[in-house]
Amino acid sequence: MADDTKSSMKSLQAYEKIRDMILSGAKLPGTRLVLSELEAELGIGRGPIREALMRLDRSGIVKNVPYKGAIVATPPSRKEILHIYDLRADLEAKLAVEAIDNLTDEDIQKLEELIALMDTLPLNHYELDRQFHKIICDASKLPHLCDIAQALVQSVESVLNIYRREKMHCIKFNKEHRAILDALKSKNPDKVKKTFEINIKSGLEIIKDTYSKLLKVPFE
Repeated sequence: MADDTKSSMKSLQAYEKIRDMILSGAKLPGTRLVLSELEAELGIGRGPIREALMRLDRSGIVKNVPYKGAIVATPPSRKEILHIYDLRADLEAKLAVEAIDNLTDEDIQKLEELIALMDTLPLNHYELDRQFHKIICDASKLPHLCDIAQALVQSVESVLNIYRREKMHCIKFNKEHRAILDALKSKNPDKVKKTFEINIKSGLEIIKDTYSKLLKVPFE
Protein backbone atom coordinates (compact mmCIF):
# COMPACT_ATOMS: atom_id res chain seq x y z
CA MET A 1 0.00 0.00 0.00
CA ALA A 2 2.85 2.39 0.87
CA ASP A 3 4.56 1.63 -2.46
CA ASP A 4 1.31 2.31 -4.34
CA THR A 5 0.91 5.66 -2.57
CA LYS A 6 4.51 6.60 -3.34
CA SER A 7 4.06 5.68 -7.00
CA SER A 8 0.86 7.72 -7.22
CA MET A 9 2.62 10.73 -5.72
CA LYS A 10 5.48 10.40 -8.22
CA SER A 11 2.98 10.16 -11.07
CA LEU A 12 1.19 13.29 -9.84
CA GLN A 13 4.51 15.15 -9.55
CA ALA A 14 5.43 14.12 -13.09
CA TYR A 15 2.00 15.19 -14.37
CA GLU A 16 2.24 18.63 -12.75
CA LYS A 17 5.82 19.24 -13.90
CA ILE A 18 5.19 18.20 -17.52
CA ARG A 19 1.92 20.15 -17.57
CA ASP A 20 3.64 23.29 -16.34
CA MET A 21 6.47 22.86 -18.86
CA ILE A 22 3.90 22.73 -21.66
CA LEU A 23 1.86 25.67 -20.41
CA SER A 24 4.92 27.84 -19.79
CA GLY A 25 6.06 27.30 -23.36
CA ALA A 26 9.11 25.21 -22.40
CA LYS A 27 7.58 22.38 -24.46
CA LEU A 28 5.94 23.81 -27.59
CA PRO A 29 3.03 22.26 -29.56
CA GLY A 30 4.31 19.46 -31.77
CA THR A 31 7.24 18.68 -29.46
CA ARG A 32 7.88 14.95 -28.97
CA LEU A 33 8.06 14.00 -25.30
CA VAL A 34 10.82 11.41 -25.02
CA LEU A 35 10.78 9.24 -21.88
CA SER A 36 14.55 9.21 -21.41
CA GLU A 37 14.75 12.99 -21.73
CA LEU A 38 11.88 13.56 -19.30
CA GLU A 39 13.44 11.13 -16.85
CA ALA A 40 16.66 13.17 -16.89
CA GLU A 41 14.86 16.53 -16.70
CA LEU A 42 12.44 15.60 -13.92
CA GLY A 43 14.49 13.15 -11.88
CA ILE A 44 11.50 10.79 -11.84
CA GLY A 45 11.34 7.19 -13.07
CA ARG A 46 9.80 6.13 -16.37
CA GLY A 47 6.82 4.32 -14.78
CA PRO A 48 5.33 7.44 -13.15
CA ILE A 49 6.17 9.47 -16.27
CA ARG A 50 4.27 7.00 -18.48
CA GLU A 51 1.23 7.30 -16.16
CA ALA A 52 1.52 11.09 -16.24
CA LEU A 53 1.61 11.12 -20.06
CA MET A 54 -1.50 8.93 -20.18
CA ARG A 55 -3.29 11.36 -17.87
CA LEU A 56 -2.13 14.33 -19.97
CA ASP A 57 -3.45 12.53 -23.05
CA ARG A 58 -6.86 12.15 -21.41
CA SER A 59 -6.79 15.87 -20.59
CA GLY A 60 -6.06 16.74 -24.21
CA ILE A 61 -2.76 18.47 -23.42
CA VAL A 62 -0.73 15.63 -24.96
CA LYS A 63 -1.55 13.29 -27.82
CA ASN A 64 -0.18 9.74 -27.91
CA VAL A 65 0.47 9.10 -31.59
CA PRO A 66 1.15 5.52 -32.84
CA TYR A 67 4.82 4.95 -33.73
CA LYS A 68 5.72 8.47 -32.58
CA GLY A 69 4.88 8.50 -28.90
CA ALA A 70 3.64 11.43 -26.84
CA ILE A 71 3.46 14.79 -28.59
CA VAL A 72 2.43 18.17 -27.15
CA ALA A 73 -1.04 18.97 -28.52
CA THR A 74 -2.06 22.30 -30.01
CA PRO A 75 -4.73 23.89 -27.79
CA PRO A 76 -7.64 25.83 -29.29
CA SER A 77 -6.95 29.51 -29.88
CA ARG A 78 -8.72 32.17 -27.85
CA LYS A 79 -10.91 33.04 -30.83
CA GLU A 80 -11.84 29.36 -31.26
CA ILE A 81 -12.73 29.08 -27.57
CA LEU A 82 -15.09 32.06 -27.80
CA HIS A 83 -16.86 30.55 -30.82
CA ILE A 84 -16.97 27.10 -29.17
CA TYR A 85 -18.70 28.53 -26.12
CA ASP A 86 -21.19 30.47 -28.23
CA LEU A 87 -22.06 27.22 -30.01
CA ARG A 88 -22.21 25.28 -26.73
CA ALA A 89 -24.52 27.80 -25.07
CA ASP A 90 -26.92 27.74 -28.01
CA LEU A 91 -26.86 23.98 -28.64
CA GLU A 92 -26.96 22.75 -25.04
CA ALA A 93 -29.74 25.20 -24.15
CA LYS A 94 -31.82 23.87 -27.06
CA LEU A 95 -31.13 20.26 -26.05
CA ALA A 96 -32.19 21.05 -22.49
CA VAL A 97 -35.49 22.50 -23.75
CA GLU A 98 -36.04 19.33 -25.78
CA ALA A 99 -35.38 17.29 -22.63
CA ILE A 100 -38.11 18.97 -20.57
CA ASP A 101 -40.89 16.50 -21.39
CA ASN A 102 -38.60 13.47 -21.58
CA LEU A 103 -36.93 13.57 -18.18
CA THR A 104 -38.16 10.70 -16.01
CA ASP A 105 -38.56 10.67 -12.23
CA GLU A 106 -35.41 8.57 -12.15
CA ASP A 107 -33.54 11.21 -14.16
CA ILE A 108 -34.69 13.95 -11.79
CA GLN A 109 -33.58 11.86 -8.83
CA LYS A 110 -30.13 11.33 -10.36
CA LEU A 111 -29.80 15.07 -10.99
CA GLU A 112 -30.76 15.76 -7.37
CA GLU A 113 -28.16 13.27 -6.17
CA LEU A 114 -25.46 14.81 -8.35
CA ILE A 115 -26.24 18.28 -7.03
CA ALA A 116 -26.02 16.95 -3.47
CA LEU A 117 -22.63 15.40 -4.23
CA MET A 118 -21.35 18.58 -5.89
CA ASP A 119 -22.46 20.57 -2.84
CA THR A 120 -19.79 18.70 -0.85
CA LEU A 121 -17.16 20.29 -3.15
CA PRO A 122 -15.44 16.98 -4.07
CA LEU A 123 -12.18 16.80 -6.02
CA ASN A 124 -14.05 15.22 -8.96
CA HIS A 125 -16.49 18.14 -9.22
CA TYR A 126 -15.80 18.50 -12.96
CA GLU A 127 -16.66 14.84 -13.67
CA LEU A 128 -19.92 15.14 -11.70
CA ASP A 129 -20.71 18.34 -13.60
CA ARG A 130 -20.32 16.50 -16.91
CA GLN A 131 -22.59 13.69 -15.67
CA PHE A 132 -25.24 16.29 -14.77
CA HIS A 133 -25.13 17.76 -18.29
CA LYS A 134 -25.08 14.32 -19.94
CA ILE A 135 -28.30 13.18 -18.24
CA ILE A 136 -30.10 16.26 -19.53
CA CYS A 137 -28.55 15.96 -22.99
CA ASP A 138 -29.49 12.27 -23.30
CA ALA A 139 -33.07 13.10 -22.32
CA SER A 140 -33.37 15.30 -25.41
CA LYS A 141 -33.51 12.08 -27.48
CA LEU A 142 -31.32 13.77 -30.10
CA PRO A 143 -28.16 11.62 -29.98
CA HIS A 144 -26.40 13.12 -33.00
CA LEU A 145 -26.67 16.61 -31.57
CA CYS A 146 -25.53 15.28 -28.18
CA ASP A 147 -22.42 13.92 -29.90
CA ILE A 148 -21.75 17.37 -31.34
CA ALA A 149 -22.19 18.95 -27.91
CA GLN A 150 -19.79 16.42 -26.41
CA ALA A 151 -17.24 17.10 -29.16
CA LEU A 152 -17.39 20.81 -28.36
CA VAL A 153 -16.69 20.08 -24.69
CA GLN A 154 -13.81 17.77 -25.55
CA SER A 155 -12.25 20.44 -27.76
CA VAL A 156 -11.66 22.65 -24.72
CA GLU A 157 -11.04 19.98 -22.07
CA SER A 158 -7.29 20.56 -22.36
CA VAL A 159 -7.95 23.91 -20.67
CA LEU A 160 -10.81 22.81 -18.40
CA ASN A 161 -8.89 19.86 -16.92
CA ILE A 162 -5.56 21.56 -16.27
CA TYR A 163 -6.27 22.61 -12.71
CA ARG A 164 -8.80 21.71 -10.08
CA ARG A 165 -11.70 24.09 -9.84
CA GLU A 166 -11.46 26.66 -7.12
CA LYS A 167 -14.01 26.52 -4.32
CA MET A 168 -15.72 29.74 -5.40
CA HIS A 169 -16.21 28.35 -8.91
CA CYS A 170 -17.72 25.12 -7.58
CA ILE A 171 -20.15 27.02 -5.36
CA LYS A 172 -21.20 29.21 -8.30
CA PHE A 173 -21.76 26.20 -10.56
CA ASN A 174 -23.72 24.43 -7.84
CA LYS A 175 -26.16 27.35 -7.60
CA GLU A 176 -26.51 27.38 -11.37
CA HIS A 177 -27.17 23.63 -11.48
CA ARG A 178 -29.90 24.03 -8.88
CA ALA A 179 -31.46 26.81 -10.99
CA ILE A 180 -31.31 24.56 -14.07
CA LEU A 181 -33.03 21.69 -12.27
CA ASP A 182 -35.71 23.98 -10.84
CA ALA A 183 -36.36 25.34 -14.33
CA LEU A 184 -36.62 21.83 -15.76
CA LYS A 185 -39.08 20.85 -13.04
CA SER A 186 -41.19 23.91 -13.81
CA LYS A 187 -41.20 22.89 -17.50
CA ASN A 188 -40.61 26.51 -18.46
CA PRO A 189 -38.62 26.57 -21.75
CA ASP A 190 -37.51 30.19 -21.38
CA LYS A 191 -36.17 29.59 -17.87
CA VAL A 192 -34.43 26.39 -18.94
CA LYS A 193 -32.77 28.15 -21.87
CA LYS A 194 -31.67 31.11 -19.76
CA THR A 195 -30.28 29.05 -16.85
CA PHE A 196 -28.35 26.79 -19.22
CA GLU A 197 -26.83 29.71 -21.11
CA ILE A 198 -25.72 31.30 -17.83
CA ASN A 199 -24.05 28.05 -16.72
CA ILE A 200 -22.18 27.57 -20.00
CA LYS A 201 -20.96 31.18 -20.02
CA SER A 202 -19.67 30.71 -16.46
CA GLY A 203 -17.41 27.96 -17.79
CA LEU A 204 -16.05 30.41 -20.34
CA GLU A 205 -15.10 32.83 -17.57
CA ILE A 206 -13.05 30.11 -15.86
CA ILE A 207 -11.23 29.38 -19.11
CA LYS A 208 -10.48 33.07 -19.60
CA ASP A 209 -9.08 33.24 -16.08
CA THR A 210 -7.01 30.06 -16.56
CA TYR A 211 -5.55 31.32 -19.83
CA SER A 212 -4.62 34.66 -18.31
CA LYS A 213 -2.94 33.13 -15.25
CA LEU A 214 -1.05 30.34 -16.98
CA LEU A 215 -0.03 31.97 -20.25
CA LYS A 216 0.45 35.37 -18.60
CA VAL A 217 -1.40 37.14 -21.38
CA PRO A 218 -4.86 38.74 -21.23
CA PHE A 219 -7.70 36.77 -22.76
CA GLU A 220 -9.12 39.10 -25.40
